[in-house]
Amino acid sequence: MGQARDRRPDALGDFCVLPDELLCSILAALPPRTVGTLACVSRLGYVKAGTSVVKPPLRFDGFSSMFLYKRWYRCNIALESFACDTGVIERRENLSLDEFRSTYDGKKPVMICDLTKVWPAQKTWTMPQLADKYGDVSFKVSQAHGKKIKMKLKDYAAYMACQHDEEPLYIFDAKFGESAPEMLEEYSVPPLFSEDLLAVLDKPVRPPFRWLVAGPARSGASWHVDPALTSAWNSLLSGRKRWALYPPGRVPPAVVVHVDKSDGSVNFDGPTSLQWWLEVYPTLREEDKPFECTQLPGETISVPSGWWHCVLNIDDSIAVTQNYVNSTNLELVCLDMAPGFYHRSIARAGHLAMQERPEKPAKPITIDQGLDANCVALVERNLCKSEAGELLIENLERDLYDADSRLSCVDVDNLATHTEKESNHFTSSTSKGGYLDRNVLRDWLRRLWILRPDLRSRLWKCACLTVDVESWLQRVIAICKTHDLPVPVDEEQLPVGNGSNPVFVVGDFVIKLCVEEGGPWLAIDGLRSELRFYSLLNKTDSKLKDAIPSLVASGIVSPDGKDYKVQPWDGYDDRFTVNETQHIGKKRHRNISEFDKSRCRIKCSETEFVRVSIDDNNEVCEYPEKESTEMDDDAIFWPYIVHKRCDGTNMDSVMHKMTIEDYAALASFLGERVRHLHSLPLPSTLPTTWAQKSSRSFGRESTNNTETSVTSGHTAEVNGSAAKQRPDSSMSIEGEDIVGRERNLKNGYADGDVSKLEEVLGDIPNAWDHFVGLMRQQRANASERFEDWESLPPKLFEQLDTYLPEDPAVLVGLQKVQDGVATSAWSPVWLHMDIMTDNIQMIPYSVDDYVPGSVNLSQIARENKDTSERVMQARYILDFGDVTLGDPLYEFLAMHVSVFKLEPLLLKIALKSYGLPLSIPNTTSNGSNKDFTRTSYRAMCYCLLHEHDAMSAIFRQRKDCRNADSLEELEEKLLGFLNEWNPEAPWKLDSVFD
Repeated sequence: MGQARDRRPDALGDFCVLPDELLCSILAALPPRTVGTLACVSRLGYVKAGTSVVKPPLRFDGFSSMFLYKRWYRCNIALESFACDTGVIERRENLSLDEFRSTYDGKKPVMICDLTKVWPAQKTWTMPQLADKYGDVSFKVSQAHGKKIKMKLKDYAAYMACQHDEEPLYIFDAKFGESAPEMLEEYSVPPLFSEDLLAVLDKPVRPPFRWLVAGPARSGASWHVDPALTSAWNSLLSGRKRWALYPPGRVPPAVVVHVDKSDGSVNFDGPTSLQWWLEVYPTLREEDKPFECTQLPGETISVPSGWWHCVLNIDDSIAVTQNYVNSTNLELVCLDMAPGFYHRSIARAGHLAMQERPEKPAKPITIDQGLDANCVALVERNLCKSEAGELLIENLERDLYDADSRLSCVDVDNLATHTEKESNHFTSSTSKGGYLDRNVLRDWLRRLWILRPDLRSRLWKCACLTVDVESWLQRVIAICKTHDLPVPVDEEQLPVGNGSNPVFVVGDFVIKLCVEEGGPWLAIDGLRSELRFYSLLNKTDSKLKDAIPSLVASGIVSPDGKDYKVQPWDGYDDRFTVNETQHIGKKRHRNISEFDKSRCRIKCSETEFVRVSIDDNNEVCEYPEKESTEMDDDAIFWPYIVHKRCDGTNMDSVMHKMTIEDYAALASFLGERVRHLHSLPLPSTLPTTWAQKSSRSFGRESTNNTETSVTSGHTAEVNGSAAKQRPDSSMSIEGEDIVGRERNLKNGYADGDVSKLEEVLGDIPNAWDHFVGLMRQQRANASERFEDWESLPPKLFEQLDTYLPEDPAVLVGLQKVQDGVATSAWSPVWLHMDIMTDNIQMIPYSVDDYVPGSVNLSQIARENKDTSERVMQARYILDFGDVTLGDPLYEFLAMHVSVFKLEPLLLKIALKSYGLPLSIPNTTSNGSNKDFTRTSYRAMCYCLLHEHDAMSAIFRQRKDCRNADSLEELEEKLLGFLNEWNPEAPWKLDSVFD
């Protein structure tokens, strides 16, 4: 019998030269209709397409593929006899808390057999019973490729019963307690894991921590380390699971670790759990095999911080799992959130991450090599650009059971020596977007500092690692001594709040140190603006003074040897001295193996030379040994401002208590105070304050003593003429003129690129300089920012560039006149720029203290059927550190999203109390058919141009808006009512809350 003819060339044509893996990857990227069409082209096309939409025949004359056969095998293998237990992981009962913490917690995994006996879930959490009780409840389902989807439990149960997918859908839902609250009553956190330090966080900002996990046989979780090196427990209620674990730093064979230098994130790539056990595991030598066990119903496994683990469901299984931070892993978790990326890669990849760059790059693994488990333990060191990645291959010959070796990768003192040497938690990009947002991290440490005094020595160590609190506290102490203020007591040694600057509450005073990602000179510009605003305000009789904190002192703090020098500064006399020898070039080294219990200093010592093959655009990044000093700082100076402490509580902390009438009163309060702010006179002359602020932010160098006459566009509240401003003088560092020193920071323009600088600011009147420059900068990179954020639905993202005006100057009515210089028919107003929940101070409601506004609050409460008693009332607006001149409409957008949660009635109440116009005079449209003067359009553009991702917050609060077909439709849904605002004919507030 002759050999069957090879059908591949005739059936696939030129595509026959491509390996099956690549062909299947291409097919997976095509839409289903196209794949179905390809299935009709030829019999072999039917086989290939079948890997995506139909089941391929097992046998086909003239064609064979081991790749497709393996995929078919993974879809149909039965796992009933797949259990394995080597006995290495101990099984325990009646385990005491003391023994658990001394023997297992943070050290090694253990299977505990008797923690779920009293749970109702032990008897009721089978898929048929859950589907019967919660069948119409939707749960989040993970897909092998793509975003999570929601699926009703009865539909998922039907899917489980009939599926033969290679990578089955898997319920992994962190919000199951919100979707089905009764499920939380059917189990309880075991006492061994009851210490949960993350529980002190408010629910909206706490990261996901518990999950319902359910899936069919062959599903599971591929190799990973839990987020932020948290520990976990997993209780199985039905079915069986096979577990494999490797110690910290021991990268599993066939796993690639991706380390992103730009943001510090660490991700993992590797085969599915079933593929790993079928194709990688059989090739392992005995000394390379992981810890293994099979989990049975009713058993709970404890997974310590930093341990790699992989899970495969042998049967249809249901479990509940939770990640936690306790006193054992607190320091490790905090360290993982410290600025930098290198220590994170070491905690997961161990010695692989510490290797020096080889003389010749290691040869990457190619597709046709397959998965050779003895050589595929990979660390990809740089994913800033995928093509820059270098795969390092290591034959792992370490003893899995060497406790000293595995624990060194999660040793806090060791890892701390690899943190970012120029760390600044407040400005470092690697502090953003982690397990806890950097603002939430500070708030979390502060809460624990107050609630858990027994942990203060550890918390201080954590705060030094993550926030560099020791340095900030020393600066605060120097400020206090200079101004005869009390020094911080124990309870006051950590910064407060969730803003972008270090803020310390000391006795009756609040001390804020100003930091900027662009450097200290941008910070000094911001403080100058704030101080001059206060100076102007104090010369008026504005009622706004009663609603903002009293200014006590301000100045500059800078390094002075091993101490700090403090120079008071009022925002006008710009001749002060800082020591240039203490500049950015020096770096702090941390060695916290010896901790000073006085909580005043971390001892520093020299660290060994480190050379890391993590690079950016193929440039080797070296970390040479530096001179070690105890006070080497990463900035030249820090501006500061001291206010009188205000009574009350931040709105963030009391929102859950507030009634409808409280919110309505708050809206009225804010509207009136914003009216006072926007009615303040502008300076009679506009000195270089605003020009400097704009030039350093947007790349144009200012000129001293430039003055522009401006007038207020709103009614001024002033006793007499506007305050006379003193001319600016040049700042100097030991005689060096530094005006414009920090230019080009945000736009990234090269010095001397005049054409780009003029494009940004060259045609803007000085009064509008900073605001329009900011909008133009945000417009220039709008698409790039939303591509990174992924907050706009794809169909809306495609419309972004055509929806936004080419030049945002039209949003404030600027139109070009003569000599290429724009003019405006109206003037800007003072803007706070950041009236959000964290900048509003609330006090308990008191009839004696309450000042009625222009809105009938009782009527609004009645119409909304709210009979609750008043609880809180607004008293202060905090933090004028971002004060600038701009469009009054911009002020209300952050307020609408953050404070009013997009409730139209509240914004209407605020505008009714505001009583000033928001529309702009009609202007030419520069040939466009768009109505740039439409209030809702301007407001929508400001949301899209905001420096933070406002659209993400909008879609979280208004999920229905994600279905909008156009940005115009979204504008009308969210902000259309603004077009009706007319202060001469204000709304009748007879509506109810949405």
